[in-house]
Amino acid sequence: MELEQNQKELASYIGKLLRDNFGRGPETVFVSIRKPFITVYLRNFLSPMEKVLISEKQDALVQTSRDILMKGLIPEIKAYMKVITGFSIKEFYY
Repeated sequence: MELEQNQKELASYIGKLLRDNFGRGPETVFVSIRKPFITVYLRNFLSPMEKVLISEKQDALVQTSRDILMKGLIPEIKAYMKVITGFSIKEFYY
């Protein structure tokens, strides 16, 4: 039961953090914790502006702007994951 609660708490936190920093959050956030991995799945996480850029073949611009924002969020997400799970996060991919 504690594992499910941790997964829900992480999903809620990540969804709110992304909403606060991107102006719009994903439709849903799913978190799965299975040692030694924590997997986070975001569904429908494109802003209207990003959709236009992608339709205009400007994928690199979308990726660059997200990279800049994520660079600041990764330490915060890793720290929160450690508090909730006790895992020390060594690598983080997105």
